Amino acid sequence: MVSLLLRVESLKKVYPNKTALDALSFAMEKGEIVGIIGESGAGKSTLLRILRGAESFDGGTIRLNGLEIRPDSPKEEFLELQKVTAIQLQRSFGLWPDSAVDNVIRAIRFSERGEETLPESSEGEYYEYRERALKFLKAVGLEGRADLWSAILSGGEKQRLIVARQIARGPELLILDEPGTMTCPATRSELIDALKGARRELGLSIIYASHNPQIHRDLADRMLLIEDGRIVHEGRTEDVL
Repeated sequence: MVSLLLRVESLKKVYPNKTALDALSFAMEKGEIVGIIGESGAGKSTLLRILRGAESFDGGTIRLNGLEIRPDSPKEEFLELQKVTAIQLQRSFGLWPDSAVDNVIRAIRFSERGEETLPESSEGEYYEYRERALKFLKAVGLEGRADLWSAILSGGEKQRLIVARQIARGPELLILDEPGTMTCPATRSELIDALKGARRELGLSIIYASHNPQIHRDLADRMLLIEDGRIVHEGRTEDVL
């Protein structure tokens, strides 16, 4: 049975000299990976920032798993949207100088306490968090690298660790802007494998924007083509490309 996660209806965003999104509408299911493509300035990044709750909009409605956001919704509801989404930007390499597993523990602690702290390693609490963190490392194929210092991981492993930290925050929807675009083919392949693993192991839903056709071929279940703030085509990846 299909379970709807996200519905965007007539979304509108107007900047002083440009209409960035013009009555844009689409929906996605739980566990789906949706890719967005379009020329620079088409509205892709604006859409992602709005879905994250990081930017206001001028018309329409966002419904995400029971949460409904309108332009005049109170600030608390936009903050709630930020709690149920996570975003990974193109140049996001923020890692703690800790082991891989401790990096993920810090992300879990942030989702629960609002700060990226570690429990004392001598306490039983630490080992409870470690077990939880290992689940996320396994989802991205890093369980065998759990105790390695983040600085000595390869570029692809760092990308996967960043994904593990994002999904450890427990988002309903993971948002990515140009995933893997600035990386070599091997690192990009590892990142895509990590995202697929997170979907397979955790049922994660993902929406992302990319200019790279091969990333869409390797990752997307379905695609949206945006032109001038409107969706002009959506469907199977090869059809849209």
